[in-house]
Amino acid sequence: MDVCSVVATIMSLPSPSTAGRLLLFLESTQPAEASISKRSKRKSGYDVGALSEAEVADVHPGGNPFSCYKVGQKLTARILANYTSLDSHKKGYQWELSIKPSVLAGTTGIQDDSTKELNYAVGQRVSGYVYKVDNDWVWLAVSRNVNAQLFVLDSSSEPDELQEFSRRFKLGDILSGYILNINADKRLLQLVMHKFPTTTNGVASEDPKNSDLGTEKSFKKVVLHIHEGDVVGGRIWKILPGVGGLLVQLGPHLSGKVHFTEISDTWVPNPLSSYQEGQFVKCKVLVVSSNSLSGTVHVDLSLRSTLDGLQSGTSGAILKGCTAGYHAGKIEELHPNMAVKGYVKNVSSKGCFIMLARNIDAKILLGNLSDGFVKDPIKEFPVGKLVEGRVLSVDPSSKRVEVTLKTSDNTGRVQSEIVDLSSIHVGDVMSGTIKRVEPYGLFIRLDDTNIVGLCHVSELSDDDHVSGADKQHKAGERVRAKVLKVDKERQRVALGMKASYFNYSPEKANDGINSFSENVLLDSQDVSSLASDSDTECEVELESSNVHSTLGSSVPPLEVQLDDADDSVMDSVANLKVVDDVDAANEKCSRQEKRKAREEREREIRAAEERLLEGDIPRTSDEFEKLIRSSPNNSFVWIKYMSFKLDSADVEGARSVAERALEAINMTHEAEKLNVWVAYLNLENEFGNPREEAVKGIFRRALQFCDPMKIHMELLGLYERTFQNELAGELLEIMVKKFRNSMEVWLRRAQFLLNQNQEGVETMTNRALLSLPRQDHIKFLTQVAILEFKCGVPDRGRSIFEKILREFPRRRDLWSIYIDQEIRVGDVDLTRSLFERATSLSLPAKKMKFFFKKYLNYEKSLGDEERVQYVVQKAREYIESTNTSC
Repeated sequence: MDVCSVVATIMSLPSPSTAGRLLLFLESTQPAEASISKRSKRKSGYDVGALSEAEVADVHPGGNPFSCYKVGQKLTARILANYTSLDSHKKGYQWELSIKPSVLAGTTGIQDDSTKELNYAVGQRVSGYVYKVDNDWVWLAVSRNVNAQLFVLDSSSEPDELQEFSRRFKLGDILSGYILNINADKRLLQLVMHKFPTTTNGVASEDPKNSDLGTEKSFKKVVLHIHEGDVVGGRIWKILPGVGGLLVQLGPHLSGKVHFTEISDTWVPNPLSSYQEGQFVKCKVLVVSSNSLSGTVHVDLSLRSTLDGLQSGTSGAILKGCTAGYHAGKIEELHPNMAVKGYVKNVSSKGCFIMLARNIDAKILLGNLSDGFVKDPIKEFPVGKLVEGRVLSVDPSSKRVEVTLKTSDNTGRVQSEIVDLSSIHVGDVMSGTIKRVEPYGLFIRLDDTNIVGLCHVSELSDDDHVSGADKQHKAGERVRAKVLKVDKERQRVALGMKASYFNYSPEKANDGINSFSENVLLDSQDVSSLASDSDTECEVELESSNVHSTLGSSVPPLEVQLDDADDSVMDSVANLKVVDDVDAANEKCSRQEKRKAREEREREIRAAEERLLEGDIPRTSDEFEKLIRSSPNNSFVWIKYMSFKLDSADVEGARSVAERALEAINMTHEAEKLNVWVAYLNLENEFGNPREEAVKGIFRRALQFCDPMKIHMELLGLYERTFQNELAGELLEIMVKKFRNSMEVWLRRAQFLLNQNQEGVETMTNRALLSLPRQDHIKFLTQVAILEFKCGVPDRGRSIFEKILREFPRRRDLWSIYIDQEIRVGDVDLTRSLFERATSLSLPAKKMKFFFKKYLNYEKSLGDEERVQYVVQKAREYIESTNTSC
């Protein structure tokens, strides 16, 4: 039909509630309007039209196109389209208008093109007018029936600009962006400010016009606009405990992880101290990978503004001159004797692992932790501590790196290097560490070797009246000794420490010794086979270099035992040969050694038990096993055991502990079993492959043993915490059907929709009221209204409260909740208006006292003395009127 010319009066200026449109009341029409049937007029019930920014002028000069209009002003417009009665009821208007000069002069027909296919493509640049701005989104009117939205993190990469997001955009501004995704059903576009390639970087992507943007499965399949090397803006979502790093939100449904070593440009003791959750940051994308099975995307990020350490083409000559602040990007960039820094990842009584880079971990043996004796490595090297050391060995094939923190050894020789006895000559003076003290002598580990020699008690001093060696020296002490004899055939080295060997006083015997090696503990049963011979000789067992290299290439990283390099020496001490027969004195020494070993073992057991009694966390698998034997139904202990396994990078061990816990905990302890199931779900969510299927497999098993409602809620919380919003939405849809009588489930559904900026809360509320018992309706509606105030649109919350109060005007609790929400929003006029209504009610004196007191406290908090006196006077008038009526 022909286009109608109408005279319309402006009844409402653009606002978020009108979707940025100018609302006009149609006063008159041209005769062409007669073609509209009378039945259609009766169905519409009103003649309200809407004018979008795109229909104001043919050429937009810029600025707010509605700035020159005011309420009551009359305009001549032409009708472009009309809507059905159902659509007009939802939109608040029936007619789509235009005041473009070219349209006013045209003769096109009325048509409703709201179902016409969108002629947009991903990557296309479009412009629109801003009609709504909140903390996270900018809403644009691209045309009269197409809207767009821009997420805060897609607007800039600069933290300062992201912080000022809601102030950067004003209503009516023209804004341009590039289409990232298209929702044809809702006629909604998602924009980003920067241009991007339309490739998906390997991520499966369906036709963007058929994607689920704006629906319950919002942004389910989007074109990935973030690529390796991009600099993007992010918002810290979660600070992970320990050395877990940061989780950074990159988009509405995309997040990335910042490794602990990628947080700061420089090596600082606590890189997390300058960050907090919710803070905007500037990130560089390092790796983007996807899982084709689950459709998930993994992004590794860096917050370092200088990324020289990521250059893989650095020459070897430059690398040799690198300082300790160097960040290595690949293991091939490391070389022996290179200075490095790192953070302690985990620690045990045998050493620790440190993080050198995002994908490089290094092992430090106990003896390489310090130049001095380390009594308690767990206490002295806590997780997250910054350490500085040198690379001892690198094996790129197995990705194994060994580092030492000792500063005294400048030779660059690898600590665990096997030195042949041919390099040791009689008369050499060597430094070493006392490994073990026996009554008959000292076992000394020679520096830069894996050789342990024996210094007999008779060679300790020039004094002939020397008491036992155990009374003069202790394990871990640094000493200097002279090689007295080398027996290559029997692999023996005899040492002497007499002052006469060095031609200086005994008081200076230990001067100049500044290096330290690992502590090798010999079992008492091994030592009992040793005896001193007349030549003060001791056999030495050397490791085979072939065996060492074979082990080094076959053991995966983070699964290697943290044993000292001399463990093979320990295992073979029992096979040592002794030249002379053991006499009675040596047998007595063996018995004393056995007694000392038993006493030492008893002290260790006592210390472990004392730690458990004090509530300390067990530090070894044996301690955990002992604890779970005493408390098999305690889920806390089992979960801590799982965490202990994960700290050692033993994921399979953690799974095994979880399975054992589920079998061991008695079926009567339902809450304890549930805790383990939840921990198991978190484990698979972090390490499962593929993650989604692994989590669902554990969930299906848990359903057979746990309360269905509880386990569903736990899985929902897991999805929400890890930003798996698509899976959370699907699970909630199942839950509202399965537990339709549960108010908690419906409220979680409402909260999810509001947090995701999705529509449909009103429809969901109506569904819930049909399913919930009638006695729960008021409580449910109240909670939904509170959620609207907190997460949604306060006007919708007000509408719900007003509807409830019309039916229950004397409910003090409802008035109080309503007032509290208005106070939280901060609209003083609305809050005072609500107080005025509440204090004008005809309620019992006790309830009225409550409202007056609350009103008075509110005015006092604002500091308005005049208003305070007003409330006091109003309360007095109420009391006088009450006394008069009595």
